[in-house]
Amino acid sequence: MLHLHFGTGRLGLGLVVPAFRSLHTQTVLLNRAVSGANATGETALGAARRNALLRDNPDRTYRLRMLDAVDTRRETIAYDSFHTYDPATIRPTVRAIAQASAAKHRGVVVTASVLKHENYGPVVETLNTLSQMKEAGEPIGPIALVACENTVSAQAVLDGPACAAAVMPSTRRQVIPVAALVDRMCVEIEEDTSGAHPVVGVRTEPYASLKLELTERTEPLRTLCAGTAIEFSRHLDVEKQIKGWLLNGTHWLIALEAFRASGGDRAMKLNAFIATSPEHRRHAIAVMDEMRDGVAILLRRDPAYADFVRDIDVDAYLAGAATAILQRFLSTEDPITRILARFQAPAPGDTTPIDAFSRRFADRINGPIGAYEAERGIVPPAAGRGLLSLLRLVESGTFIDTGIVTDVRAR
Repeated sequence: MLHLHFGTGRLGLGLVVPAFRSLHTQTVLLNRAVSGANATGETALGAARRNALLRDNPDRTYRLRMLDAVDTRRETIAYDSFHTYDPATIRPTVRAIAQASAAKHRGVVVTASVLKHENYGPVVETLNTLSQMKEAGEPIGPIALVACENTVSAQAVLDGPACAAAVMPSTRRQVIPVAALVDRMCVEIEEDTSGAHPVVGVRTEPYASLKLELTERTEPLRTLCAGTAIEFSRHLDVEKQIKGWLLNGTHWLIALEAFRASGGDRAMKLNAFIATSPEHRRHAIAVMDEMRDGVAILLRRDPAYADFVRDIDVDAYLAGAATAILQRFLSTEDPITRILARFQAPAPGDTTPIDAFSRRFADRINGPIGAYEAERGIVPPAAGRGLLSLLRLVESGTFIDTGIVTDVRAR
């Protein structure tokens, strides 16, 4: 298959491209020629230098450096070509790529990790170009769109206000929108100088999972993705929700308490902080246990999850997920500035950053904590410390991007 991926950030290079690689995959990377500010925090390697390394590397490879508490290992990821783009040049670029590709006969998967709906304009133009070419007789197999971010779906890209007007009728007919669940902590992009010449390096954890929703319409993708690391699930929405609670929600609860307890140490790595004392480790385990219990209660109580509860052993699923996720927290060198990247200080008279962070935070914890409280009559104690830490940090003016407490309090 021909795999076109938009976005060469941590997630794109650290998870999406490796997951879709196989002996039969032609991998094409595309990134904006001029990148804007990174909403999840800047990396050690700037966008311009990253583009240059991917474009000029004669081997067409970059490296993953997997980090855990036991070992560090490297994996080389190959790609076939790299292109920068802007809205004015994406159509001829994609047309040239597709015309030269033999792999497109089997099918084309267009993936993106560009964070926001409004960034998907060039992706839609790519789909329009491919769909028009196919309907004009170009030998192109099935075309699929996968938005590889847990807050944006492929269907929402095609139907949402940011892009819907630009989607051509041929794209509506030809493109299969595929829901996805992406799961890997990719903590940094750097310049790797360990080989014969410098390449892009991504520091990431060993654990990785990319799941696509399995439906009657997406069934052809199982054949197209044979030999890749892609998984399929008939309960993707529920698994995505569980991940949001058990991974993201728990991570933030632990991180907020650690950030407060450390006195706002922005250089801290969460796994190192947890390892500094038995009490810190016990607290992290307790938060995970409480969130897991709350999720189990919620799944069994809410009729919306009845099919999942019928088909899946809930206790076994959650026990395995909680154990794996907690091990990731304890072993992955994840900096607090990445975990809480959106916990930004507000400008004078503007509470938008705090409001946005609080809404995202609430979406990841309210369900399990509410279910736990309704069942047992108390707020989960360890998780409650994370909630209290958020209030104390805001009150003190301690945010992830500033150490100027007095100025922030004055706002």
